[in-house]
Order: sequence, then structure tokens, then C-alpha cells
Amino acid sequence: MRKNKGIIIELTALLDVIFIMLFWMMMNVQEGSAKVKEDADSRIAEAQAEVVQVREEAEEKLESMREQADMEIQRARKLAEDIDSTAAANQQALENFGDGLMLTINLRYSPGGELTVTNGDNVLSRSAVTNEDDVYSALSAALRKADIGTDDVVLCAFVYDGSHALFRDVSGITDAVGRLGKSYKNFYCTYINTAR
Repeated sequence: MRKNKGIIIELTALLDVIFIMLFWMMMNVQEGSAKVKEDADSRIAEAQAEVVQVREEAEEKLESMREQADMEIQRARKLAEDIDSTAAANQQALENFGDGLMLTINLRYSPGGELTVTNGDNVLSRSAVTNEDDVYSALSAALRKADIGTDDVVLCAFVYDGSHALFRDVSGITDAVGRLGKSYKNFYCTYINTAR
């Protein structure tokens, strides 16, 4: 029999080294996975914080848009109500006009200038034409007597005979009517020269 005199390897020491390396690898893998897990958790927390922040900002913007929309709706409703009330007032004034209830300012001479303000068949005021202030006062008193408010719609006609009327009288009455138009925002007056 022959003896093999080759290399004799002690396996137990080699196995110990392999197990130590394997144990070291497992520890590194566990530490690496723990670190990866911590990184993932921190990134998830950051993403959740960003989502919460974005959600809060979106809710704030949405609330702001809702408030603005509510204000626009209220403004539109008020405008519609104003339009409705203005349309109703205009319609009533037109119906009164159709029934002959229009404010009429007549300038006649017999022999001096006399101003008569009527509303339909009702005489509201008579006055002499002296100056613009007196005419304005007479017209204002006539409107108060007719119980016409500054927001009411007033249809008016200034009637005069141009062949007899003095220019200064017509001019003074026209200026007084213009002043009334500033006090009464819905005051509409036409000028009728019967001489034409």
C-alpha cells in the first residue's frame, strides 16, 4: 500500500473562516437592509408630508375660489334684482305714460310767462317765469306734491310755443330741468316746440 503524501488540509479551520465570512455578510446585509428601510421610511414620511402640504394648499385655494364664486353669485343676484326693479319701474312709468300720467311742463304767455306743471289732469304747480332758481323750486315742489321720489322713473315733456316764447325763459326752464335730472337719477324730459 502506498501512502499519499500530498497536501493535508484541515477542513475545520476552513469551515470556521467560511462561517465567519458568511456571518459577516449576513450582518452587513441586515445593516444595509435596515439602512435602506430607514431611507425608505424617511422618504415615505417626506412624501406624505408633501402630500399633506399640497392637499392643504389645494383646500385653501379651493376655499378661496368658493368664496370668490359666492361673492360673484351675490353680486350677480343683486345686479339681477336691480335690473328687475329698474325694469319694473320703467314698465310702470310707460304704463302711466300710456294712461296719460306724464309730467308736463307748459310755458304759456298771457301776457307774462306762466309755467304750469301737470301730471295727467292734476295741476301740481303754477308759477311765473322769473329766473332759473324760481323755476327749479317750482318744479321740485311739483314733484314732491306728486309724491315722486328721487329714485322713481319720471317721464316729462316741456311744451312751449317757440313763436311766442322768449329764449331766456326757455333757456332758464331747460337749465332748471337739467338740474332736476341731477337730483332725480331716472328723470327723462323731452322738449316739444309746438310752433314747428
